[in-house]
Amino acid sequence: MNTPRLSIIPALAATDAHIKPRDLQLLCVLGRHTDDGGWCRRSQVKMSREMGCSRATVYNAVERLVKRGYLERHIIETESGRDSAHLYRVVLDPDLEDLSTVQPEETVAESEADPPCHYSGTPASILAPPASPGVAPPASSGVAPMLTTPLNDPLLTEREGAGGREQGPVEEKPVVTKDTWRRRLRKAHADWPTYAADSPQKTEVEWFRLSEEDRDTAVSHLGAYIQHVGGLGRSRMCAFSVYLQEKRWQKLPEQAAGLSGAATMAKPFGKLWGAMRLADLAREPYGAFPRPSPFLQKLLAEGGPQADQERLERRARYGWPKVNTMHEQATRKHHGVTGDPALEPLAALFGKVHKGSAIWIAWQALHRKRGWPWLGEDRYLPEWIWMPDPPDSPDSYASSFEAVRAALARFENEHTNLTRHEAAQ
Repeated sequence: MNTPRLSIIPALAATDAHIKPRDLQLLCVLGRHTDDGGWCRRSQVKMSREMGCSRATVYNAVERLVKRGYLERHIIETESGRDSAHLYRVVLDPDLEDLSTVQPEETVAESEADPPCHYSGTPASILAPPASPGVAPPASSGVAPMLTTPLNDPLLTEREGAGGREQGPVEEKPVVTKDTWRRRLRKAHADWPTYAADSPQKTEVEWFRLSEEDRDTAVSHLGAYIQHVGGLGRSRMCAFSVYLQEKRWQKLPEQAAGLSGAATMAKPFGKLWGAMRLADLAREPYGAFPRPSPFLQKLLAEGGPQADQERLERRARYGWPKVNTMHEQATRKHHGVTGDPALEPLAALFGKVHKGSAIWIAWQALHRKRGWPWLGEDRYLPEWIWMPDPPDSPDSYASSFEAVRAALARFENEHTNLTRHEAAQ
């Protein structure tokens, strides 16, 4: 019989009112195929057949489970551009913000508690029911062994009489579970420049090969290493798995390593976050462009407005993976990135822009014109974001688009001067 006998899923999902029955069913289907790390690769078409529903139902269930934190999804893209089965990981210890649906054991009323495992009032002479088809062995006629508890343990009593109460209880070091380490890995990896292109499986393997002390050190030196490599003028960063495997933080100069604890986080859509984003967009596209499909190759070869639009969209989708990762982390998880202190002077050029305003729309149009990725869908964005201000009042320009162009030119000029100044030092 080849059908899996078990499905490994988080127990919290069974009582979570925020997910639907179909979501729980999908989680059980994925839990039948996961490896020791919770990973599996499944086709939504095949899962819809297993569940007896449409693919759209499976897609919506995946979206809800990812948003709730029970599931991780990693999109697998083929060179031909055809759809491919995605990679999923069932999160056994989800970090849920709302646990109101899970009732703590301490708050369960005594009348609602589970009944004891034995029948109340059962005479001691009646044997317990057998645990197997065979006959259970008879109970011993001797005296039952006394259980050792803190109240009758002679060693504990002796220690307490010798002054144990003055010493107080012994504090045990909390045990960090494997899922807790996984969550810490995901949070640290999200700040790495090559996050979008890294292999999650290989990264996790290298992470757990490290000792717990090395994992702590790797995270604490993360910002310092990124800043140091960026200061060397390198355009490409090694994969996060390489950083872990080779323990790259040990190669940091003493002065750079001293900055580890000083790394700050740039808040999503804030001044420093925006400065880091535009500074990366100022570079030439550096992402890996997948080979277009035969149909797309023909379209691009023919040229014309539609081909130009497709080139701009591909440029925005693949050209700057670091920026796209910043957008995804900011909109989906409200995570910032490790701040770059070198760009902090540029933060003074930024001002607030309201969603839906003329300046907001002009910034969107400028991004499309340049083939830059926009921040995301407006429904996922906050009411206010920080973008560069023009040198003069926006009303003094012929249009909002001209004001935005002047603001970007001012930022790019200051960024160039700042880069030259750092290089001279």
